[in-house]
Amino acid sequence: MVRGFTRNFRPLEILREEEVDAIHRATLDVLRETGVTFESEKALKLFDQNDCIVDYEERRVRFPQGLVEECIRSCPSTFRLRARDPKNDLIIGGNSLYFGLAPGKDIVDLDTWEARMATKEEFREFCTVLDSLDTMGWLICYPYFGWEGLD
Repeated sequence: MVRGFTRNFRPLEILREEEVDAIHRATLDVLRETGVTFESEKALKLFDQNDCIVDYEERRVRFPQGLVEECIRSCPSTFRLRARDPKNDLIIGGNSLYFGLAPGKDIVDLDTWEARMATKEEFREFCTVLDSLDTMGWLICYPYFGWEGLD
């Protein structure tokens, strides 16, 4: 397992507790009244079997507040993000802190300062540099990063 950094301070509290509660209540309202569109027929059936309101024509699922609250309560405070090699697993949550990158699709050309697609070689160099950094715990590149000439 990769050892991340340990957070030895309280998390930033940018919002007051009442503001967090207001966002939570508004989110519950949106999930209940507007819902979420799902393209997967299998997902729609699963939600239908678990007390959600499913409109198969619109492919929209509306979630009852009680179900959402129950799901939140049942979430673990930490979980393991598994790597191909278990020694590289990450424990997410608690006081563990990891740094990672989620790059965009374009890069900045250092000669012109214009955004453009990366070349395959630039992408390979990017991954090589990130792989060598001990402080990077993870890298998300698909589907956000691409390179020229890929059909």
